[in-house]
Amino acid sequence: MKWTLGILGTGQLAVHIVDGLARSRSKFDIVVSPRNAQVAAKLATDHGVTVARDTQKLVDQAKMVLVCLPANSGTDILSELTFRPGQHVCSAMAGVDQETIAKAVAPATASVSMMPGAANAIGRGPCLLYPNDPEWRAVFNDLGRVIPCHTQRDFDVAAVFGAFSGASFVFMQRVALWFTDQGLPGDAARQLVAETTAGNAAVLEQSLQDWDQVVTSVATPGGITEELVRHLEQANALAAWPKGLDVVLERLRRD
Repeated sequence: MKWTLGILGTGQLAVHIVDGLARSRSKFDIVVSPRNAQVAAKLATDHGVTVARDTQKLVDQAKMVLVCLPANSGTDILSELTFRPGQHVCSAMAGVDQETIAKAVAPATASVSMMPGAANAIGRGPCLLYPNDPEWRAVFNDLGRVIPCHTQRDFDVAAVFGAFSGASFVFMQRVALWFTDQGLPGDAARQLVAETTAGNAAVLEQSLQDWDQVVTSVATPGGITEELVRHLEQANALAAWPKGLDVVLERLRRD
């Protein structure tokens, strides 16, 4: 018997998630909120999802509710809704902790998640989850690898990857632009950067070596990799990354 997954919010993250879950429609029906009528209508056309008449109707229909609302107003919106025992609610709102969500959706069960979005649309994005709810784990498995967290603190730290994910696109874009500035065709530059990054990620995922061993294996003494890394270190480009991640973590904890 099929059950219903409700998605509150119809921003870009919700679109990515529906795209990623489209192949799982045999497991459950998807209902989206009518907050953005144009986007909701497109999701209905593209994937056959149902658009709820209003937000409370969505909650009433759904066994599980995924919250993709804006973080600055989402908790207030949740507090105005009525949830029921046995219902599972998961928030993907950055900077809103599990305890806050639990209070807003009581007596439903509350979890929090973080995901990159774009990669989830093709089933390749990691999904953080706290606590490790098996119901949500089963849903998120279709969006990418689920990484459970054991404490809220661990989740807060790991959730910084959301900013790293977005920044990695900017990094890849800058590198590709360098290649095109040197005269390489744009399609070739994009493919070169994408394939290099994907290949390196696969090595990292599959290798049994530790970080130092992996780095040593690709950075030949006196080679071009060593030359580039030396320049980046002299420009403090590498040191800027952890400092930037610190800033994001402080913001998540503050929000």
